Amino acid sequence: MGTVEATLNRARTRKPGGARGRPSPKLSAAQLRDLLDRALSKVDGDEVAGSLLRAAGLRIRFRFPDLDLVLNVASSDDRDRHLRWTFSDPPAWEPKLDLVMDSQVANAYLQGRQSLAIAIARRRVRCSGETRSALIYVPALRLVADAYRRIVHEEYPQLELG
Repeated sequence: MGTVEATLNRARTRKPGGARGRPSPKLSAAQLRDLLDRALSKVDGDEVAGSLLRAAGLRIRFRFPDLDLVLNVASSDDRDRHLRWTFSDPPAWEPKLDLVMDSQVANAYLQGRQSLAIAIARRRVRCSGETRSALIYVPALRLVADAYRRIVHEEYPQLELG
């Protein structure tokens, strides 16, 4: 076991970008929008994942202030689709959960490298809305994160986190 002082010294000497010292990749608004649009399209087209998200009654807003980008996602009323989403604000529906985060936090979260709960606790993500909705939506969003991670790995390797 170490001392508190040793722990604080280690924290002060860490390089930015995580334990490996590699800086986090910077996303453009166009890249993040394309990744999110394609991940949502994949989930919407997947009968199992799409129907699970529709059943969750999803109504969520993501805001990325560093890129001036907003994403609104909701369950679809259309029988041929599971989800509907728009990158404009305000949407045609009222979100039950609003998440505000920088694009680097979003990229890390969607790649499975950042816990949303820890990011909220560390104030890297601001969350507002219905608590009950958060308890349902956050686990369901793993389906979108899985699709996002695959797209990054296959087509945007420069954005992949170690």
